[in-house]
Amino acid sequence: MGKEKAQNQSLPSTEKAPINSEQQKIVEWLKKVRFRKQLFGGVSEADVWKKIDELNKLYDAALTAERIRYETLLAENKTGILSPEERQGDG
Repeated sequence: MGKEKAQNQSLPSTEKAPINSEQQKIVEWLKKVRFRKQLFGGVSEADVWKKIDELNKLYDAALTAERIRYETLLAENKTGILSPEERQGDG
């Protein structure tokens, strides 16, 4: 029963909506990730390191996307271009 309960637990309800598609990929990956089991020691260490590498690549992609978004917002702010939300506030 303990194993079933642990497998059915979800992430905390304090989750925020992903900002971009790269963050959504991380969320989906975390929901699907499973580790290869071993007879002794629980899970395969090599498999764990492989999954950590995959997760790191997903985070790198999300960070790159967020940097692009941030730089775009800074450039818009410097040039005086307003976002759709800001335009609605002026009218």
